Amino acid sequence: MYDIQYQIPLADLSKIRMPHYQIPLDTSSPLFTEELVNVRDYGLAFSSWHAMDNGQNSPYCKRIKGSRKDGWLRKTFAEKLARANAVLSSFGVELFILDAYRSIECQRGLWAYYWDRARAARPDASEEELRQQTLGYLRDPRNFDPGDARSFPIHSTGSSIDVVLRDRKSGKWLNMGSDFEEYSDVSATDYFERKLLTGAIDDRDERLWNRRLLHWALFAEDMTNDPIFYWHHDWGNQIWIKVKNAVYGSAPDMAWYGYKGPPEWEPEA
Repeated sequence: MYDIQYQIPLADLSKIRMPHYQIPLDTSSPLFTEELVNVRDYGLAFSSWHAMDNGQNSPYCKRIKGSRKDGWLRKTFAEKLARANAVLSSFGVELFILDAYRSIECQRGLWAYYWDRARAARPDASEEELRQQTLGYLRDPRNFDPGDARSFPIHSTGSSIDVVLRDRKSGKWLNMGSDFEEYSDVSATDYFERKLLTGAIDDRDERLWNRRLLHWALFAEDMTNDPIFYWHHDWGNQIWIKVKNAVYGSAPDMAWYGYKGPPEWEPEA
């Protein structure tokens, strides 16, 4: 479908589900204190999924408390994404980022959403049962400590994105095979690679190739994808190291991007 020779590597999700918080940070790296930059200054399309208020941001269908509409990333990471986006232009598509830097306030808003949803589904559940169910969706921000690498959510590093592909001219999303923020087996990045191996789909399936194209473009810039979700990609943080070790067999000993405080508020242009 696309003129690339590429396959998404099959991942052992049991390794991917192992914790990453124990991976140390290299606080001596010059990248550790690197500034956050606005993604719009790098020609990157962005719309905060959590800040939408038109009801179309499933599963929330409302604005998440603490979210903001401007998008920020570490400078080197944004530069890498801009280069990948330029390569994708020859295919008539572009990156469409739906979550970038996420404040702790937004993480708390998301935690409250999933906690309340769990409690509504299981009103007799214990606090610990609710906590464990909510942990299936995101990191618990209630014990956040900016000085403790074991406690901060990965999006608060400014080195993670949630991203899909869209047509450059029409703005229409490409068919990635499952909805954004859909927590199901089909959202695993290699889902259609495995379907191809069993003969359940043919090698022209657009869902297979759209995922390959996204993975190919970002991996060329040394970004890794969390194999549980085709939309999540990292560079230089703890998840990046975990995935490099689990999928590719080697990685640096330490991450260089840790927690970063929120940027100054910038209103929409």
